[in-house]
Amino acid sequence: MRPATTALKIVLATLFSLTGSVREVLAQHNLEQAQKDWPDLKLLSPVKVRGLSNHLVADLRERSCRIPMFSKWDGRHNVIRGAFLHAGSQDVAVLCIVEDDMSIIVYPDGRKQGAQQIRKFPADAYRMIHAVSPFVLKKRAIRDQATERLPAFDHDGIEDGPVGETTETTYFHAGSWINVF
Repeated sequence: MRPATTALKIVLATLFSLTGSVREVLAQHNLEQAQKDWPDLKLLSPVKVRGLSNHLVADLRERSCRIPMFSKWDGRHNVIRGAFLHAGSQDVAVLCIVEDDMSIIVYPDGRKQGAQQIRKFPADAYRMIHAVSPFVLKKRAIRDQATERLPAFDHDGIEDGPVGETTETTYFHAGSWINVF
């Protein structure tokens, strides 16, 4: 039994060491495929994204963040502004790719202090984020007959997911981020 256990440990260790490489190859393939589907999709350095303050650019560069952006799409995506933490705030949310991982970072009132990484998942070049208004959130709650189990929406949420597929909406409520749809 002992030689089999040792062999299994070696196989598992080898697999775990390859996992990072496999994930990087899959993430790169995903980006290449997405760029074939949409030639205007670019992974931008934060310094190339219009509307980001110098201190947010510096923070995103420190994080080695690249931001997926469609150059020919007028709608706000992947660097968005809204009242994400509470009504009246002026927060900034950024979809950030670092190597083979992707996350959403929220900057309270557009400041580096108190920045929160609210979601993290494997990189997917097809993924986008958008702001969702309280009006739309309320309409969705009514549509889904979920008004009793969801909070009374008084500020924006963040919708994310692959383009053309099912999305998730994240909402800040009672001190934490919850998925509401």
